[in-house]
Amino acid sequence: MAIENDPVSDQELVARAKRGDVKAFSLLVERYQDMVYTLACRTLSDPVRAEDMAQDAFVRAWKAISSFKEKSQFSSWLYRITVNVCYSELRKRGRSEDLLPEEDFDALKIPGWFKKSIESNFEKRDLVNRLINELPPVYQGIVVLFYLEGLDCKEISTILGHPVGTVKAYLHRARARMRIVAESLLNV
Repeated sequence: MAIENDPVSDQELVARAKRGDVKAFSLLVERYQDMVYTLACRTLSDPVRAEDMAQDAFVRAWKAISSFKEKSQFSSWLYRITVNVCYSELRKRGRSEDLLPEEDFDALKIPGWFKKSIESNFEKRDLVNRLINELPPVYQGIVVLFYLEGLDCKEISTILGHPVGTVKAYLHRARARMRIVAESLLNV
């Protein structure tokens, strides 16, 4: 995610930020603000709240930069902070809101078992949001990261701090729950 031909690496900027260099951290913010905001938007489905949560993620990252261990990439560490901030916001505000923004609806690979039963994109989007809303927050996050962000299970494992097997199991359980709810909603 680093900018092409950028002379300063993430590692160098992190090292400088750990020494208190605000300008170095500002460069990291510039480099990753789109990624953080997009993830927050996709998770919260609210651009205003996403902006607040993105800012909160960067504030938390700045406060915790000294504890960052270089065994993972800065982007993965920041991704995890963003996911945690968004999960906290979801728990605080409840899960009644749509988790899938309209513009990202088609990015979700909808299983064929209910494609035939839905007549319009609006109905499809509404159904997918209802299905995601029925999931526990950890499953919601994995579904969003896997289907919307296009991350594989290993990347999700790194971000969330769960073993790869756990991520796969959660993804399997999320799909199973979504299938059961969809079948009951569609009377299949």
